Amino acid sequence: MNILMLGRWVGAPRYPLKATREYHFGRVLAQKHSLTLAFTTDNPNAVGPISSLRSEFGDLEFTVVPRTWKSLSSAVRLMTGESCTLSYFRSEALRSRLADRMRSTPYDLIFVSSSSAIQYALEIDPAIPLIVDFAHVDSEWWMRQASRGSFPGSRFFQTEGIRLRATEALAARRAAHCLVATPEAAQLVQALKPAGPVTVVTDGVDVENFRSRPRRGGPPTVVLSTALGGASESHDALEFVRQVMPAVRAQYPEVRLVISSHEAPRDSALTYRIPGVEVDAPRPDMRPALARAALAVAPLWTSDNVRQTVLQPMGAGVPAVVTSQTARAIGAEAGRDLLVADAPREFADRILQLLRDQEAAAEIGGRGQLLVSTKYAWAVLTAPIHALVESVAKVASTPPPPPKPMMGLRGSR
Repeated sequence: MNILMLGRWVGAPRYPLKATREYHFGRVLAQKHSLTLAFTTDNPNAVGPISSLRSEFGDLEFTVVPRTWKSLSSAVRLMTGESCTLSYFRSEALRSRLADRMRSTPYDLIFVSSSSAIQYALEIDPAIPLIVDFAHVDSEWWMRQASRGSFPGSRFFQTEGIRLRATEALAARRAAHCLVATPEAAQLVQALKPAGPVTVVTDGVDVENFRSRPRRGGPPTVVLSTALGGASESHDALEFVRQVMPAVRAQYPEVRLVISSHEAPRDSALTYRIPGVEVDAPRPDMRPALARAALAVAPLWTSDNVRQTVLQPMGAGVPAVVTSQTARAIGAEAGRDLLVADAPREFADRILQLLRDQEAAAEIGGRGQLLVSTKYAWAVLTAPIHALVESVAKVASTPPPPPKPMMGLRGSR
């Protein structure tokens, strides 16, 4: 089957390609099908990522646009009533190349993995079935920024969110099947009145990427891997520093807490020097922090960043202490796959328990890694994509049933 996959294949330099959702979808599609990747990038240093893509996937169609020019163009289009996201990633060169491709290659399916690429899919023959992965729903990110900000910035975010969602609605009504990353995203897409079903495929963990972690010496390190750009995540991190770490360091003064985040801290309190605490951010790659971790903590009291805060450390074999709600959410057994704590004092006790018994900590880390490998690895979560893609293509290629003969009165001779 020939599949055209439209997305943001070369994004910001701080986000590794192989950590992206669309990379793992593309990887599974390329196992059985002939895949063409199409994208626009504003990355001025895109040679390396594009070479990597070409070596793995082979067939690419892309354009590189100057970032400054696209920013100006998007601002102008925003004033004229268009989505700045769509205008920023609009390329006449790519549109022309895709039109040529459609004339020369009999594509059986279009797969869209980014809302910014929907505009290209909507111009393709509607007879070719379309699958759209909305993931966390891009327009929702703009809506959340609007709710957190103040005027006039909030007005801009809200306007962009509304305009982008209108285009997402067009795609949902055209798609034979929609994919999302969470049940909450599924509700958002269902509200767009999609033509086909909506399936949740949660974000996975690249277990192979984290599996082999070198054990380093030095003082025992507790890792909190989170996203400090979020208000909830910043709140939980600060509360952990203030309420848990003093009790731990009272018995183990050498213990260090490393807060690792791919985003810069949202709360300025985390930018100040705190004894025994290291804020490692922005840090796109969590592996350096996990390589020196004795254990990981996930105090998800107000946030829900399970994948980064819980599953990635567990996938690396790091024993974890999480809340009971988080343990239930991921199907983990307390005392076997991880340790559970809800109150600050409980977190301190569980951390001290793992620091005192390294053999038990290693056993819990191994069982936690096995849980992630069997339930949350990308290879496991994306496996159903094969059947989904083939069913969509089969329905599209099935000829309609012959019309039934007209029933009526016989004419007289």
